[in-house]
Amino acid sequence: MDQIRADLTAVTGVAALTDVADPVPFHLPFPLSREVTRAHLGGSVWRRSRWTWQFPTRCGRSSMWPPCRRVSVTRGRRGWCCPGTGEVRDVARYREERPASEDGGGVRLRLHVSRCGRWAAVVQDRGRYGTVVDLSTGAPALKLDGGDYCCETVPFALAFAEHGGRPVVVHRTDWNRLDVTDLASGKVLTARDSPDGDEEDAEHYLDYFHGALSLSPDGTRVHDGGWVWQPWGMPAVWSLTAWLRDNPYESEDGPSYAVYPEVSEWNWPAVWIDDGRIAVYDRDEAGSGTVHVLDPTSIEPRSPAVRSIEAVATFPWPVGPVGFFTDGKHLLIADEAGLHGVDITSGQRVFAIDGFRPARQDRHAGTLIEVGGAHARLWTPPEWTARAG
Repeated sequence: MDQIRADLTAVTGVAALTDVADPVPFHLPFPLSREVTRAHLGGSVWRRSRWTWQFPTRCGRSSMWPPCRRVSVTRGRRGWCCPGTGEVRDVARYREERPASEDGGGVRLRLHVSRCGRWAAVVQDRGRYGTVVDLSTGAPALKLDGGDYCCETVPFALAFAEHGGRPVVVHRTDWNRLDVTDLASGKVLTARDSPDGDEEDAEHYLDYFHGALSLSPDGTRVHDGGWVWQPWGMPAVWSLTAWLRDNPYESEDGPSYAVYPEVSEWNWPAVWIDDGRIAVYDRDEAGSGTVHVLDPTSIEPRSPAVRSIEAVATFPWPVGPVGFFTDGKHLLIADEAGLHGVDITSGQRVFAIDGFRPARQDRHAGTLIEVGGAHARLWTPPEWTARAG
């Protein structure tokens, strides 16, 4: 414990750090000082008209910190920040001005950045629109429209990935449809016919509202934190490899597509522990909190049309604002008391860092990041393997 405390690093002058794994889209607001914009960690700012974002093109730190991993948002200066040195540099600008949907109350803008560092996306969580920006030129590369049907219930579904060594982006193109676009060419890699909303009996029709997306550490599977009527959380997993190589309908009803129907809510934390385990948080109608540990490779047919993901463990966890992270072995839970390292088989706490309440995790370096006011504290697990995305 003393060593863990000693490894906490203080960083000053940082308003927000971005492109790190998103534990929970709507439940961890961080108040910032008056000298900085009212921003959520990760570039998700409270919606105002005519905001400007600036993005990085490279990072000057060691290879443990891949390019384009740190973006700060401050009043009068928005740009690239390297936590190791405190250096801040403006690099490019993009302004998102399109309105949200009519039902998009509470829309917040969120920033995603690709692993290679060339691409960034500004999207409307709980909204309809977004844009992918080419950071090498600062120009918009792809306009995103996820449709306005119930878009206010979910973050904008988007994740950067790689296919055949090329960067791609997975993004929502309707409430029940995702597509994958090759960023360099602009080609849609998942072109297919899609039944209209009134064709529920049509082949490949998907009655599912896509939510927050995340990739397995090796980049071969997609986790979708969406929901179904009447309304019920329904985590789903499928093979990105099969989707792009074999079957453009894999994200609707492909052989690898499976769901976990044992949670009731969505937009709560979820994290890939490793390629074979996902931890998902849920609250039941009685107000009790539960952690479900899922094995996305263990699938049981429930009917000819439904395949279910198996849970390998469940255990209680107190209700409250929580964030989920991992060191690749344990589930790391951040709550009001601090950070808890939890054994995912027994649910027992094995270590803790009192008072350290990170809101984000760098999926490449594994660094956990806590921001309060214009200050940040960082802690990196002793062993970490960089993740795809």
